[in-house]
Amino acid sequence: MKLGITSGTDRASFEKARDLGLDFIEICCNFDEDNARIISTIDDIKKNIAETGVNVASLGRWNLIANKEGRVDEEQLNKQIQLMEAAAEIGSPVFVCGCNYDESVSLYKNYGAAIEYFSRITGEADRLGLKAAVYNCSWQNFVNCSLHWDVVLEEVPKLMIKYDCSHSYARGDDYLAELNKWLSRVAHIHIKGGLKVNGEGVDDPPAGMDQIDWNSVFALIYKYGYDGGLSIEPHSNTWKGELGDAGVKFTINFLRPYILR
Repeated sequence: MKLGITSGTDRASFEKARDLGLDFIEICCNFDEDNARIISTIDDIKKNIAETGVNVASLGRWNLIANKEGRVDEEQLNKQIQLMEAAAEIGSPVFVCGCNYDESVSLYKNYGAAIEYFSRITGEADRLGLKAAVYNCSWQNFVNCSLHWDVVLEEVPKLMIKYDCSHSYARGDDYLAELNKWLSRVAHIHIKGGLKVNGEGVDDPPAGMDQIDWNSVFALIYKYGYDGGLSIEPHSNTWKGELGDAGVKFTINFLRPYILR
């Protein structure tokens, strides 16, 4: 397994990952301007990879409305394809995406749109030599848990999962049960902590300073032979600046003993 971090794509971000002893960065786009920036700086990203030795293990887009009234929006799909082509050019093996739920139509029609959308995404991924993975965050994505994976992943057999225990934990789902059932379909893992008090989410502290059962998570990882990326995702308003940097180092030191291969 490789250990990395979600980060920017400027030279300083690559150098910071290298200096922390990390293997890769992950690029997460949330808005159209992020897409445009990545596409316009492909040459710079490739140069940063070559000169630092830090690869890109995953590139993805969150917050995209591709499902409109139960139909795939062709313009939004084309934006995804352009970003997938950028992922292939910079050598990222995984492309991450989601499918929003449109409240104006039935669950049946939403499933139909999601199945068509992901089928076309995985078809493009095949063409480009990528693995396409649906994220399990709820932001503009309803295909985020076992209930919906039972339907959509059954119909789209090449669609993988980008898994983050903290999202399942925050929703009150059983992340260990999900991993036990779906780890063979997981292509990429986000690492961040989760903390609840009286059943309410309080913070996303560094992994190892939280309530997620990382011992059991890694036992399942080894049971099912997962050998992909582990991407640290700093995601807390508490852990910023110098404290945030210290939290990343804490998580790296916490995770290292689990990485046995």
